[in-house]
Amino acid sequence: MGSGLLERYLSWLADLQILDNRRGQGTRPTWLAYLPVVVVAALGVTITVASLIQSLRWEKGQVEITFREASQDRILAVQRELTYSFGRVQDIASLFGTSATVGRREFRKFVGPALKSHSSIKALAWAPVVPIDDTTEFLKDVRRSFPPFQIREFGPAGELGEETAHPVSYPVLYVQPYKENKAMLGLNIGAEPMIAPLLSKAEFTQSMQVSPGASINEKSSEKEEILAVLPVFFEDQTNEDNASLSSPRLKGFAIGIFYFREIVEQALGSLRPGGIDIHFYLPDANGERQRLYTHQSRLRKHRESQDSTSAMTFKAQIFVGDQSWEVVCNPSPGQYATEARNSWIMFAGGLAFTTLLSVYVATLIGRARQVRREVDLRTSQLWETVQALNREVTERKSAERELQTLNETLEDHIASRTAEADRRAQYLEQFAYVTSHDLKAPLRAVSNLAGWIEEDLSDKLDDSSREQLMLLRDRVSRMHNLIEGLLEYSRVGKTSDPVNPVDTRELIIETIDSLSPPKGFKIKIQGEMPTLYADRLQLGQVFANLISNSLKHHGGEKGKIRIGCENRRNFYEFFLCDNGQGIAPEYHDKVFMMFQTLASRDTENNTGIGLALVKKIVEEHGGKVRLESALGEGVCVYFTWPNKAPAKSGDQP
Repeated sequence: MGSGLLERYLSWLADLQILDNRRGQGTRPTWLAYLPVVVVAALGVTITVASLIQSLRWEKGQVEITFREASQDRILAVQRELTYSFGRVQDIASLFGTSATVGRREFRKFVGPALKSHSSIKALAWAPVVPIDDTTEFLKDVRRSFPPFQIREFGPAGELGEETAHPVSYPVLYVQPYKENKAMLGLNIGAEPMIAPLLSKAEFTQSMQVSPGASINEKSSEKEEILAVLPVFFEDQTNEDNASLSSPRLKGFAIGIFYFREIVEQALGSLRPGGIDIHFYLPDANGERQRLYTHQSRLRKHRESQDSTSAMTFKAQIFVGDQSWEVVCNPSPGQYATEARNSWIMFAGGLAFTTLLSVYVATLIGRARQVRREVDLRTSQLWETVQALNREVTERKSAERELQTLNETLEDHIASRTAEADRRAQYLEQFAYVTSHDLKAPLRAVSNLAGWIEEDLSDKLDDSSREQLMLLRDRVSRMHNLIEGLLEYSRVGKTSDPVNPVDTRELIIETIDSLSPPKGFKIKIQGEMPTLYADRLQLGQVFANLISNSLKHHGGEKGKIRIGCENRRNFYEFFLCDNGQGIAPEYHDKVFMMFQTLASRDTENNTGIGLALVKKIVEEHGGKVRLESALGEGVCVYFTWPNKAPAKSGDQP
């Protein structure tokens, strides 16, 4: 629909332009033609901004819903844990309400499971009602099972001493765990200023009463305790003196002391961290609230950091006995922040779309204005193009003739350079042979001369002189081996045997026999070995140098060498591994260089050409060689060889 309106508008502009031209009034103002661009841009920006505002509101609402649900889950968990904890007090009340007598051992067994399973319980106790006239009989009866028992109370200075005379006493008869709460045994809780009103209220309302933030000892610094008392009444509602007694007769109080912090942490410990700080407030007598405890989320990076400054808050009430405590939940710093990234991405996308649409509309309008001018230009350009094509055809024919001349000259130049390179290579090869022959003759003369000196002066030479002559012959032998190695290295790529099928297993066995390895070494050929087209002599040189190098540098009198092969598409990958002393990683590239040895040349007769020769032979045949080793873990040498002849140029393993 929008496209049809745009086309009709452009057609109207074109007709208007034609009409104006016919009337001789000229063209209309440019800004009128581009009025749709302004309308489209303004409408697009308005819709995009409105969408951004709505999206931000929606994302904020989703975060608030998630926060509110998580807060409700945590408050419900705390409420359940409080109910369960106070249920232990109700259990004690039921025990004493239904039993005529409850012994000390029976009480300990009854509350034992609850104490073991809940660390939030500080103490569970029973305090009977003892009128002053019954005190002597009560103490006599209790001391039969527990002789040290006596009724005590705290003095003005906080010291624990004998009780003063009271019309009615509420001594703690049983308390568990006993070791941690030994001081409570025999304590007259009715004489405590903080507890006496609680007992009176519980007796009057005949319901459980809870006092948070207080302890049995008023002087104690521990104030995060909850004291819960529940009155227990005799089942017999009448007595001999007053048969019409309307209120039940009090038997005693079931008492529970709980760590509020532990209750909260145990309740929230079963939930996954939610990034919520929870504050518990207790309303006081003045109508104000007092903070009882604050649980900081486990997701906080700094446990002692300040409270969250987020405006997001969730408030609820939890019921503790007949009290209602206020719970305030706030997100921890950095938690429940509104993720506005998607909204801003949508905003950027809307602006981009508006920009593209505006550009598109502007392009259509501009194209309509340019059509007439382009028609006039195309005619003149067509003629100029025809003339340019004629000139280009002439220039290309001339360029082709010049290119043909250059190709002929280049071929002559390449042939001349190739002939010169062959001549130089032949000269270098002849020079190498002549040089080696000229060097070998003096070396043989030096070696013979050393032998003659040792024979003629054998009875006159001391041990030092004999050692010097031996070193001389060793250096001559090493020089001879070096010359031979250089000759072999120079021949690679120049001379080769015909490429024929080679059984590599048979070739390796022949090579091992020719090397005559020491008795302490075992050489094993693993798996199937291929038969491939290759230069038998040069492939044999590769295996001979690798096996000889492994035997020479193994570092022990006994050893194992494994030889095998794997088919890698157009190449075979051979490997030779030993269990010798290994090579450090920083020397892996060095061992393939000319004249490079890891051991001192004074200790081993080694020219440093063997592995360099292996590398050159393998690479001349289109393969690659690599080494894997570490100190003390042996050496594995891998090299690839084409599995058909001749090797195609460009094939690489």
